[in-house]
Amino acid sequence: MELTNTKKSRQLNSKTKMTLQCYLMLSTQIIGFIVLTAYPIFWAAKWAWFYFDNIPQNTRFVGWENFINIFKDSAYWRAWGTTLKFAVCKIPIELPLAMLLAVLLNRRIKGQGAFRAIFYMPHIVSVAIVGLIFSNMFDYFGVINGLLTKFGVLTEGVNWFDNPNTALMVIVLASTWSTFGTNMIYFLGALQTIPEELYESAYLEGAKPFTVFFKITLPMIAPILQTVLLLAINGTLHINDLVLVTTNGAPGGKTFTVMSYIVKQFVPGFAEANVNIGYGCAMALITSVMYCIIGIVYSKLSKRLSEIY
Repeated sequence: MELTNTKKSRQLNSKTKMTLQCYLMLSTQIIGFIVLTAYPIFWAAKWAWFYFDNIPQNTRFVGWENFINIFKDSAYWRAWGTTLKFAVCKIPIELPLAMLLAVLLNRRIKGQGAFRAIFYMPHIVSVAIVGLIFSNMFDYFGVINGLLTKFGVLTEGVNWFDNPNTALMVIVLASTWSTFGTNMIYFLGALQTIPEELYESAYLEGAKPFTVFFKITLPMIAPILQTVLLLAINGTLHINDLVLVTTNGAPGGKTFTVMSYIVKQFVPGFAEANVNIGYGCAMALITSVMYCIIGIVYSKLSKRLSEIY
């Protein structure tokens, strides 16, 4: 009996140590979640019901007023339109490009590893640096206007940031260049899970590469495609710092996305002094709810992708 009890106590001690080790390994992430995610959410949820401008004597409870005013805020809804337009322009460029490069790099070619590193490298570069690079490239006296006038495409330089459509195009190009490498890696990992026997059987049956891609490759990676597309939608809807660095909302605030509009107008350090931070908190909560709705709708619509294989 004593030996049995000793073994049980040792097993319990071992399990306890393993549990503590797991929590210690996760402690940084847990602390980060509490400090950087959970606390800000509860803080915003509290002040969303107040007029709050960081001056204690001005703080007062306003109830639903902040939330009601959001539906009258044309600038906020215009920012939503810009965000959706950005997503519609970027995703059809980014994902096919990432897929194409992944298919090419999945083959045995010379310098395969170097190409993978080169295409992924833009993702390592700071978004602020990416914004500065593209804003300088598309400046009136930048390299893009210089090349286009040199080769006769343009007779004179174009001020890309004076027009909301061309300014948004620059942001789309900058964001695509910065993030397509990550999606390429996701697709590449998915492609490498497909058994070679499927391709060999298809080619023996006389299938063409185009047919093989749509009948074998795409269906086999459909569950991963579902996740990649969700991440792409989430990333485009949350775009913020790239807009602030590249255009800062110009011209006339017409290139503000939802997140960049909230940050620029209501976050201390970016916004003007004495702004109603409570209204910004209410706006952030409404935006979060809308993001959740978009995520739920996407999950429902894309459910078939996860059930193909």
